[in-house]
Amino acid sequence: MNRKTRDILMQILDDMDSFAAMKDLKYPPLYLLGGSGCIIAGYLDRATTDMDLLDMDYTAGIGRLFRILEKYDLLDLYLTTIPEDFKKRAVKIEGYHNIYVLSREDIILSKVGRYSEKDIEDISIMMADSDKNLLREMIAAVLNRENISPRIKNVFIQNLSLFRERYDV
Repeated sequence: MNRKTRDILMQILDDMDSFAAMKDLKYPPLYLLGGSGCIIAGYLDRATTDMDLLDMDYTAGIGRLFRILEKYDLLDLYLTTIPEDFKKRAVKIEGYHNIYVLSREDIILSKVGRYSEKDIEDISIMMADSDKNLLREMIAAVLNRENISPRIKNVFIQNLSLFRERYDV
């Protein structure tokens, strides 16, 4: 594994967690996904220091912590192709107050939503350790979501046929 990239990401999270402790800031759960989440959880080995977080309607006060992340994107659940019950599969990052990474399967489905060449590469690596039965259940949950952008859902459905064919899901 590319320890250097993972070490950099973990140091950024350390800085944020330490700042929160120093200022006695009780922050709500943070859910990482995308490349940085995959690197931190050990799902993938590549280089990125951008943090992708699910936007959980954070209060303005959390902005102080997000500034420490420097490069981050908040992804609206309405525009993200994951099931609504993602929290029950999220993995808490050891040693941090309230930071989680989405499950491998949740991240795969988020990548099916866009399905770029980079996403396909990432999915190919992650599929080796994925639970296909769980993925099938989760796909049904995404298709049944009513609080998702119709345009995003339609693109997901189009990409889903390619995904299913390629990975026999």
